[in-house]
Amino acid sequence: MRIISPQLLLLPTTTMINRAFFRLALLCSLSICMITARRLEPSFNDIEQTEFAQQLQHAIQIISRQEDDLSSTNKQQQAPSTSSCSSPSSKWLKSVISDVSTEDLSTFFDNHLHVLPFVYKLHVAPRQYDQEYFGLDGEYTQEITSVHNQAKDFWSDSGVQDEIYLLSAHGSDLADRHGKLVPTLELLFRNNYDSEYTVYDHATDIQELINRLPGGYNFPLLTFNAFATDEMDDKVEDSSIIIGDGYFQFQQALGMDSEGPEYAHAHEFSHHLQFLLGGVSDSKSGIVQVAKKSELLADAFSAYFLAHDQGGNMASEEISNVHSVAFSVGDCVKNNEGHHGTPIQRKCATVWGAELAD
Repeated sequence: MRIISPQLLLLPTTTMINRAFFRLALLCSLSICMITARRLEPSFNDIEQTEFAQQLQHAIQIISRQEDDLSSTNKQQQAPSTSSCSSPSSKWLKSVISDVSTEDLSTFFDNHLHVLPFVYKLHVAPRQYDQEYFGLDGEYTQEITSVHNQAKDFWSDSGVQDEIYLLSAHGSDLADRHGKLVPTLELLFRNNYDSEYTVYDHATDIQELINRLPGGYNFPLLTFNAFATDEMDDKVEDSSIIIGDGYFQFQQALGMDSEGPEYAHAHEFSHHLQFLLGGVSDSKSGIVQVAKKSELLADAFSAYFLAHDQGGNMASEEISNVHSVAFSVGDCVKNNEGHHGTPIQRKCATVWGAELAD
């Protein structure tokens, strides 16, 4: 398969901050005291810079380093670990990746297969919101729809617009060669094809690769992501929350799919509160700290809503599960630009947010 580069696209940006009636207490407690009302210029890289995409890329890097230096790995296995950080999501990703050949894995990322279902849904698919379903078989549709309506009612006084649409990403969309895959490839790689290698050749190569993956079009890494998209100033794009099947598969694998879907939605809805009032800016912290603070604040918002008796109204046992889910999505790559908080930090943010709802 030829390696070709994607065109730069205007994809929606993905993170920012706030909320009306309890924003000041939250911001000052988290030392986020400077808010800027700016929008980041969107590009193709936005999806690949989202939380789960970053974790996926880091897991690949770890495995590559281990394969390149086996002797070093053996030494590390013999010596006791000095790290106190352990990420359930990273462990799961490594287990999924271990079933894929090195060559196929390289081709998977060279061709951005983990982005294609999201680009299709956001920029190619017709807007048919009433036909969206969540989970491989739609098993989470009612749960996601219900918590979405609760969140809109709960945060209605904050100024968040009513029209935040729910979108789902499915690897199975890539099985439709002519109606879905080819238009998506043309959008991303349109200037890279020629008479020797056409978009149809590319589509054939991609589908052959997917058929070699464990689970085929249901391979979780095709859709392991969830993020919020903001409406652009030209109003071409709709504001939305998009969740891929891979996220639900991840939560199922960890036995956390009871509250996992609600946490994912509430977290991404919280980013719409952040879009409303502007982004986190902290000149002393740098990119990593700003990204982390934004995510931790979204965790706190989500737990506040889920625990509040006028919001999700979750019982204490359910909120405890939310804490576990937040822990599961933390990462340990503390110096990476995509670092969004360690597992402990993510859990602590939800504990604090839930306590504020009491």
